[in-house]
Amino acid sequence: MYQLLRRSSERPWGASSHGLMNVPPPGDRYDRRLILHMRENRSHLSQEARLCFGMIALLFMVTSIAPAMKGQWLVPAFSILAMAALTFALERHAKSRPASETLELDDGRIRHRDSAGRIVEYPAHWMRLATEGRSAAELRLFLRCRDGAIEFGRCLSLEEKREVAPLVAAALVKARGH
Repeated sequence: MYQLLRRSSERPWGASSHGLMNVPPPGDRYDRRLILHMRENRSHLSQEARLCFGMIALLFMVTSIAPAMKGQWLVPAFSILAMAALTFALERHAKSRPASETLELDDGRIRHRDSAGRIVEYPAHWMRLATEGRSAAELRLFLRCRDGAIEFGRCLSLEEKREVAPLVAAALVKARGH
């Protein structure tokens, strides 16, 4: 999921504009500023996902009954350990901090900050948006210049990347004009 912000530096305490509906009026000197917060979607398991998880547990139990009746106790032990490992992995993933990124286009500069705290900054003048993908189900977004490249949107879904790419391209054109 992503959040698009535009905020005047003269009023940093003011309410920020969320979404695309509250865009500053044309000619506003702050309409070139863009702050894009991106975060991995961590919604709770849907009803279908819980049903799928329950079916996997049921299949483990059913496939363990016949070997247990024959005295092969390693099969049920393996099934129990596999379900415990899957449950542990799901719990650990739910408690971990979601991946996030921030992309800022401001004053002719581009700054990218990831959840690990790494910050990359380049001038916007030579930047261009590039997309890569080996198939229709894969899309990677890059901002490239002669000094280096920034990959952004790694924590977004495919649909969100397709929505964000034209927004960043338009903001990049405005940032170059600064």
